[in-house]
Amino acid sequence: MIKNATKAVFNLKMLAPIAAAVISVNAGAQQSVEQSVVQKASEKQGELMETIVVTAQAANARSDIERQRESNKVVAVQTSEAIGELPDANVTEALQRMAGVFIARDQGEGRFVGVRGIDPNLNASTINGMSLPAPETDSRAVALDVIPSDLLASLEVFKTLTPDMSADSIGGAIEIKSINALDYDGQTYKVSVENGYGELQGENSPKIAGTYTNKIDLNGRTLGVAIAASHQQRNFGSENIETDGVWEEFTALDGSVGITAAEIEERDYTVTRERTGLAANFDLEVTEGHQLYLHSLYSDFSDDEQRQRNSYKLDEENDDPDTVSSSAVTWSDAALEKELKDRFEEQEILSVVAGGAHDLNAWGVEYALGYSHAEESEPHRRDTTFVQEGLELGYTSAGKTPKMYADGSAMDAANYELDELVIEDNFTDDEEVSFRIDIRRDIEVAGSPSELKFGLHERRREKTGDLNATVYDGFGGDFTLADFANSGIEYGLGTFGPGVNKGALNAFIDANLASFEIDETDTALDSARDYVMNEDISAIYVMNDIDFGRANLVYGVRYEATDFSAQGYRVAESGEAIPGAEEVAEDVYVSSVEYENDYSNLFPSVNFKFDYSENIVLRAAYTESLSRPSFGALNPSPAAIEYDEGELEVETGNPLLDPYEARNFDASFEYYADALGMFSVGAFYKQIDNFIVTADVASTADYSMYVGGLEVEEAEIFQPINGDKATLTGAELSWTRGFDNGFLLRANATMTDSDANLGLGANAERSDKISLPSQADLVANFIVGYERDALSLRLSTAYKGERLLEVDLEDEAFDLYEDTHMQLDLSAKYRFENGMQVFFNAVNLTDEPFYANRRGYNGQYEEYGPSYVLGVTYSTF
Repeated sequence: MIKNATKAVFNLKMLAPIAAAVISVNAGAQQSVEQSVVQKASEKQGELMETIVVTAQAANARSDIERQRESNKVVAVQTSEAIGELPDANVTEALQRMAGVFIARDQGEGRFVGVRGIDPNLNASTINGMSLPAPETDSRAVALDVIPSDLLASLEVFKTLTPDMSADSIGGAIEIKSINALDYDGQTYKVSVENGYGELQGENSPKIAGTYTNKIDLNGRTLGVAIAASHQQRNFGSENIETDGVWEEFTALDGSVGITAAEIEERDYTVTRERTGLAANFDLEVTEGHQLYLHSLYSDFSDDEQRQRNSYKLDEENDDPDTVSSSAVTWSDAALEKELKDRFEEQEILSVVAGGAHDLNAWGVEYALGYSHAEESEPHRRDTTFVQEGLELGYTSAGKTPKMYADGSAMDAANYELDELVIEDNFTDDEEVSFRIDIRRDIEVAGSPSELKFGLHERRREKTGDLNATVYDGFGGDFTLADFANSGIEYGLGTFGPGVNKGALNAFIDANLASFEIDETDTALDSARDYVMNEDISAIYVMNDIDFGRANLVYGVRYEATDFSAQGYRVAESGEAIPGAEEVAEDVYVSSVEYENDYSNLFPSVNFKFDYSENIVLRAAYTESLSRPSFGALNPSPAAIEYDEGELEVETGNPLLDPYEARNFDASFEYYADALGMFSVGAFYKQIDNFIVTADVASTADYSMYVGGLEVEEAEIFQPINGDKATLTGAELSWTRGFDNGFLLRANATMTDSDANLGLGANAERSDKISLPSQADLVANFIVGYERDALSLRLSTAYKGERLLEVDLEDEAFDLYEDTHMQLDLSAKYRFENGMQVFFNAVNLTDEPFYANRRGYNGQYEEYGPSYVLGVTYSTF
């Protein structure tokens, strides 16, 4: 680690000239400013002390706290200025600092957001008031890492709902507001340039971002123009070891008994991700109380990934190992596969919202028409496999990172035969058109002023998937890994041996693809995955917001009607004809399927706020909400079907899933200090029906749906199913304290406990009780900030507790859990009086890995290493 850290510092030295140039340019100005401060100190000591205390960090914290206090809902707020104090490159990572929020990571980067420890799929995300589409094939949750933090005005996480908000949220509703020129004074601009360095891969990652705002006078009307742009190229990677399947008890050939797995994989990733974001917002103040606007956001995210993989197929020929113990195993006649995945994936999101707001004395009206489009393309993906059989394989230690071993011939690339090539072209499209109109009327209720509000919301959404795969298994010769070998795989979790040279392999494929032999059966099975899903949501609501002076009451009801339909394919490998199905390849039968699921719900809600004193605010709320299943869970076409000599593996969706339905209770106590400080404690309780869990349903499934009349000796069929009922109880703490010496402390924690019933019945082999899937029992943040004069420092810690990821319906010992995760990050800034700023960020200082396990044995272990950023910002505001 010391060696790697030294290497990191050395690479960061190449950025030193940037900082040195900025410091030299600003030295004279800064010195004169410091002399002026000293002179003022001698004249007005008390006034100077007051000026120093109101630092940028403190001002940002105070702004966030005031917006939280004034809200009529339970909400956490973070402004763009506060976001800029932390080393967060995108919306997801910025959200993790807020009370009750955690993030799900991919390759060490925050991608999806969970609220109050609950599955990210159970949240709603909107930008400028309109829903965001999801470019991913299987997700409803939007990976907010595609939105750069440079484009933000503020983030708000609502934990209770009012009737004018979409009811599609059990965890929380995330509102993203992009920059608005009317919030700034005149013409402003900001430019930022930075370079990052990843310690694990030793790669640099440049980024540039800028914002521009201006107010233009149009004959008494004010037009606000705000434009923001950002581009980042991040080069990094990770190292991984994971288990395909479960750890279970085996009796070895020598009579020894122990727990082991039959397939373990070593993986090495090299990744380049590029993010380009552009926001263009136009706000026209026609006259006082009358505004029109056009807000747009475009985001392009690409992920270029090369994955080198060793797959230890321990039970390739023998069902049982030669010998097994609590920490080691040996199998004979095993197989070792070496695979290269070469994949480029691009995601685009476009959101355009046009609308207006008009204050008509006692009446008011707001309206918006929105269009959003997201797409994901994965063209020409190539997965190439080489295999060597007849090996003695195993591991010498188990635990988090099994230490794999193989006999000597496994190190010789010439012993691996080219076995299979799969080329995929996958495209996903998600499009939504929405309209909303909200009308309000000022009235009196029992002598108190109130606002009666009602409205109509319409959403029309279509998600399509065009998924294609061609499987090749004949290559016109006996080619081996030695023809395409790469001996330079750096892998810190074991001895990787030879890998695959991407350039040499692709040149061979491009020159000879037309002569390769196609496996018609596997091609047909892997290609029958297309789908079309339509979801139309119509909503009306009415609510009343009454101001009793010290108290505020918001109550009302929302009605939503959902029309869902799905078209896809049922595919089966069968030795006999299947009625109603077309034989598209030898022994492969495909038939189209259609499903409909229409439902409607009524959602009453009450939010009550009481200013007990100048410093104390009390809140209570009752709301009802739902969360619709993810599109991957609803997909009627199977994601994968594999059948080999009596062994069946299936991954499939369930288009007849019911949505989660929740009744939510909230209460909180908030104390706001006269100086900068806040403490709050809250409790919440959720009753959830129809929760969804991914389970191995092989014990209850009809195998003939996938293999017709073929014999099945062993099966794994993973499918999302509705559970029965679940409850979630939690407490939330948040504390902020500023000090006269420049220190700022912020801490928050959300503790949850859940009980869910699978509804398996009295004869089930396992316990019917589980925790709510993907729910973290503890989410916490602790931030230490310091700011004095031009220097600003922040050290932040984010913690996420254990989560249940997968359920085995036969044995709870095989359930998969994600382990706890705690990450330490640092941000340092130095500001010059002319608007220049130098900053340094360090992310994942403690090299925290991702770890998932089954009964303490490896499920997946992945490490990413720390990363560092050095950059310069110039701003006129």
